[in-house]
Parts: sequence; C-alpha cells; structure tokens
Amino acid sequence: MGTDPKLIELLEEIALLLELQGENPYKAQAYARAARTLAEQEVDVQRAVEEGTLRQLPGIGPSLEEAIAEYVRRGTISLYEQLRQQIPSGLLELTQLPEVGPRRARQLYEQLGIASIEALEEACREHRVAALKGFGPKREQALLAAVRLWKESRRQLHVHTALREAQRWRELLLALPEVAQVSVTGTLRRFAETIGELVFVVASPRPERLARVLGKQLPELQSAGEWSFRGYGERGVAVQIELVSVEHAGWVLLRTTGTRAFVAALEEELRARGFDPTPQALLRQGVPVPLRTEEELFALLGLPVIPPELREEATIIGSVRREGLPRLVLPSDLRGMLHVHSTWSDGKASIRQMALAAKALGYSYIAICDHSPSAFYAGGLDPERLRQQHAEIDRLNGQSLGIRILKGAEVDILPDGSLDYPEEILEQLELVVASVHSHFKQSRSAMTARLLRALEHPAVHILGHPTGRLLLSRPPYEVDIDAIMEAALRLGKVIELNAQPYRLDVSWHVLRRWRTRGVRIAINPDAHTVAELEYVDFGMRLARKALFPPEQVLNTLTLEELQRFCRSLS
Repeated sequence: MGTDPKLIELLEEIALLLELQGENPYKAQAYARAARTLAEQEVDVQRAVEEGTLRQLPGIGPSLEEAIAEYVRRGTISLYEQLRQQIPSGLLELTQLPEVGPRRARQLYEQLGIASIEALEEACREHRVAALKGFGPKREQALLAAVRLWKESRRQLHVHTALREAQRWRELLLALPEVAQVSVTGTLRRFAETIGELVFVVASPRPERLARVLGKQLPELQSAGEWSFRGYGERGVAVQIELVSVEHAGWVLLRTTGTRAFVAALEEELRARGFDPTPQALLRQGVPVPLRTEEELFALLGLPVIPPELREEATIIGSVRREGLPRLVLPSDLRGMLHVHSTWSDGKASIRQMALAAKALGYSYIAICDHSPSAFYAGGLDPERLRQQHAEIDRLNGQSLGIRILKGAEVDILPDGSLDYPEEILEQLELVVASVHSHFKQSRSAMTARLLRALEHPAVHILGHPTGRLLLSRPPYEVDIDAIMEAALRLGKVIELNAQPYRLDVSWHVLRRWRTRGVRIAINPDAHTVAELEYVDFGMRLARKALFPPEQVLNTLTLEELQRFCRSLS
C-alpha cells in the first residue's frame, strides 16, 4: 500500500504555509522533504507508525514523526490547522500563480496588504506593484497575464485529480441505500484535457425515494430539480448528480456523456424513427422504452457503440454509419515505453526499477531519456555522466531482465534551434527526444524557426511536448504548430503526445487535424517515478480521441522495427 496522497498534500501545504509565515526556511524544507520521501518510497504510513519505523526514513525526525502519527490518528495535523487560522487563505491562492512564490506573496502582503488574487489584479492595474523592489513594469504585466489564466482555469481539475475526486464521490454515492449503480459521465467520461464539472448518473430501483434522502445523507448537495442535485468538490469543481430508474439508466448515461451537438444529432435520428427523447427516459407513443444500457440504445439506431471519448462532434455518427468504427490504438498495441527519466537526472527511481516496472506492465523495451546539460536544474547529464549511464545500461542489459533498455536522452533545443549535445554524443544515442525547456517567450517566428531547425537535425527522432503548455498554469508558447506538423511529416519525424496530466501536449484537436495527413506520434509518459509510467493510459485515451490507429503510433513497433526506424532518420 502506498502513501496516502492526502498526507503528502498536507505536508506540502504545511511547508508552503511555513514559508508564507516567514518561518525558519529549514523547517519548511523539512516538511517538503518528508512529503517527497513518503511519495518516492511509497510508504505504508499506518504500518510504519504502528511498528515505530518512521524515524528510519531519511529526513523524518521527532517532530515530523509526531505530525505523521497525528494524521494517522486524527486524519489531520494540528500545525496545519493553526497555520490555516493564522494566514489569510488568499495568500495560498497567490502562490498558485506562476509569477508568485511564497517569498513574493509575503512581500505583496506585508508591503501592499495584498491577500487575494483579486487584490493583486487591482494593484497591478493601478501600477502599485511595479513600484515594489524586485518587481517592475514587466513583472507587473506578467502578473496580470497570470491572473487572467488563473481566472480561466479556476475550478478546473487536471484529469488525474478529477479521476481521484470522482472515485471519492462514487464511493460516497454507492454507500447510500437504494443505489444500484453509479456511473461517471460528462466531460470526464469523454476524457477532456481538463475537467470543470463532475457528473454522475445514479441508478436506483426507487429513485424518487433516493431523491428524498440524498440531500440529508450528503448535505453538500442541493436540489437542482426533481431528480437532480448539485454541489462542489475539490478546489471548487462543480458536481452534478442525475438520479434515474434502473430501467432508463442507459438513456440518461448516453444523454449526459456526449456534447450537446452529439446528443442532439442522436435525438434527431430517434425522432425520425418515432421516438420522443425526454431528460429521464426515451418514449414511444408516450410509453417509456426500457434502456438499461447504452448498447441497447445504439442497437435501436443500428449503430455500434461509439466510444465515449469520440462523442465530441455530431459528424462522427455519419462517419461510423458509412465506414464503421475506426480501428483505434489500444493499450495492448503498445510494445515500448519511451521518454522515461531516472535518478541519473531528476527521476525518483533507478534505471533498473523503471525497467522492471515497465516489464511488469507488459512492455518489451524502455528508452531512458534523462535530461541534457542545459537542464542543470534537473540534474542534466554532461557527456561524461552520459557515458557512465550508458555503461550502466550495458550492464543491466547483460543481466537478462526480460526487457531491453535503450540509450536515449531528452535533449534541450537551445534558443537558436541547435541541440544541447555535440554531434559525437548524439550519434551514440539510440533515441533522441528534443524538447524546449527555456526561453518560452520568444516570438512566434523565432520559436517556429527554433523547432524547425531541431526537427531537421538527423539525430532527432521525436519532438517532445511540442507546445510547452502546462495545463491550468502555463499557456502554450507562441508557435506555428501547423508548420511544425508539416515539417515532421515531410522529414518522417515523430510528434510526442506527452501523457503527463499536467501537459497532455499536443492537444487532441491539433492531432486529429493532422492524423489524416499521416503524422506519426509517440505516446510517452515523461515518467519520473514508477507510478507515472501508467500515465501512458492518459495519452492513449487522447490518441484515441484524435482517432489514431496503431500504425501511426511509434510505440507499437517491435524493438527491431523501432531500431530500424531510428537508423533510417540518421
């Protein structure tokens, strides 16, 4: 059993609150370090407390041992409660902005009394922030841009956070009497890149009875109609509950899954066939038609079940009628795990650990792609350390681990488009993922030229996270993405679909547009821990959303086919 993620978040927030309070920095660092230790080592905290072994972990002293033990007993930590009472909650929000860390948030509060994002925006518009030491007009404008992005992303969740929150709500709902089935639907079921609302269809043999008790059992929910309830979950994300009788669960599930355009097109077809779609049931001549599953409903229309992730546009219905369901990439199609980090740079597990974990997931090869020297903040490898890593990989490949480890690198694309390793080093690499990690504010023309030059280098196989976006915190840099895709297609290069839930880069909208042109992608986890290897599933869902077949996904190649492909670009 791994560490409770809520405990890790609590320790991280205590570290942040201590910094905001101006506490001894070593104390704040101790809590942050403890959170990292528990996450990296996947500690069963309850067992460690019971056995008295917490102090054996690096960085866990008496105070932290006591705090963690208190969490196991009470589900919270008293120091956290005290700090939340002492520090304005708006200061925590301020630190969510990319241009504001704890030190600047404290400076804004102490010198201008700014304790909320709204107050920061007002102060920036009045040019009071520019006058502060260490800020100035440029940073003031950057803060205004950060506030705009924050407003757009407020009450939105990254998909992995949304999945966790949805599971929490699902368990709460399943525990209620009269509940037969709980289905997650809406944008999360369609697998949108960020989630602004969690929607659940709750099927019951007696929904009218359940409706009477639901608000009492879950007081955070308010009635929004006869059989509808609304409330708010983690970080203010909206929660919507739709009750339905078991006999009509399939209809309501379908109606709440697709976009308005998709559902409207289906309803139009149903009306043409003599049916009357209503919110709670499908009627025929005023009589409800039992539809317990979506399969029954699609069968009524003479259609195969269209996967939820494809239910974005009405045009997919006509396409499926004419051509059938497209052959979409499946988890079983993937043979290799590409773009994985290790403790040689900023990863949290050894090469051996990452390789064996990938093998356990069913992969036959893995490409270790640690950072190049310019990513000094991430422990980027200079040529000598890279040679040492290659010796380590040779040693591991000689141990018959049952998975082949490839010598790769995530090589920085420098501001002029050149690569961060000399030619003789690049020639030694079996896989090169070229990525931008700096100078994000170049002009559109400069950034486009930078990426084009990198793609044209014969050593580059994959363009990593091509737009540089961080969902809900950093917009894509200015770049002509269509020119980049065109060049990748012309040069036979591969575009990364970075499956990190904070990135999911490139957007599925862009990928779908270029899929028909033949662009090839690699579904990469950009994993820094063993657990993050499973991020591939997020990328898989988006690749399917973009209608990618297996033959246009690099990871579906056998080891020999991949090696042949890489050699063909040199």
